[in-house]
Amino acid sequence: MTSRVYNYLLAILLLVTGWTCPVHSSTLVADLDLDQVSITIDFNGESLLLFGAVSGGTASDIIVIFKGPDVPLALRKKERASGIWMNRQTIIWQNAPSFYHIFSNRTLDEVLSEEQQARLRIGAEHIGLRTSQVMLDKEKAKAWRSALTSNMTERGLWKLNERNVSIIRGALFRAPVYLPANIVPGEYEVRVLHVQNNQLVAEDTTYISVAKTGIGAMIYAFAHDYSIFYGFFAVCFAVFAGWLAAAAFRKQ
Repeated sequence: MTSRVYNYLLAILLLVTGWTCPVHSSTLVADLDLDQVSITIDFNGESLLLFGAVSGGTASDIIVIFKGPDVPLALRKKERASGIWMNRQTIIWQNAPSFYHIFSNRTLDEVLSEEQQARLRIGAEHIGLRTSQVMLDKEKAKAWRSALTSNMTERGLWKLNERNVSIIRGALFRAPVYLPANIVPGEYEVRVLHVQNNQLVAEDTTYISVAKTGIGAMIYAFAHDYSIFYGFFAVCFAVFAGWLAAAAFRKQ
């Protein structure tokens, strides 16, 4: 029996167990079909399945926030000067999520109001993004945040996946999740929100680890722990490769 099938059966069992007992509030059970994603040297992305079950009534909505570790990100604004595009301003986002996907069975605005989304920290504009310098102009701050969202979306790292959660018979739910090849290692947080009548009734959080393995992990660790030696080795390797290529052409 595969791990995915086992997890499905476990979710159903937990749901049935919850219904056989007196239920006074919503019950939410959620999990992923993998506990860890390994980034190997030929890693091209990973497809995951988030699944779970809810009880406590009908007309349920499910929202999933899949968030990667925070990383500092530089965002540069280019302007044309004397016919040349140059970087004129740089903003460093100190706590930008390296991966931020939101899933829901309906559009977010149908499920929760803007005020509720802000209170529950749903959406890039509500997660407390900080910059290295204080921006007092709210319009400029909004423009920079919009540019960050656009850049991360183009890279497939931030995305709003509305109507991408399937709810089966008002009890079981599932959502396919794709982690692209450019994700960073670390612990990823998965928040699952159960909403009824536009009100949050239950929340569950699970985690998945993304780690480099194999020779890629060795190179990654060496580059970070011994950056000076890694840089020196990279330069020497590039010089040697260039010399070898030149010698091969001379022989021809």
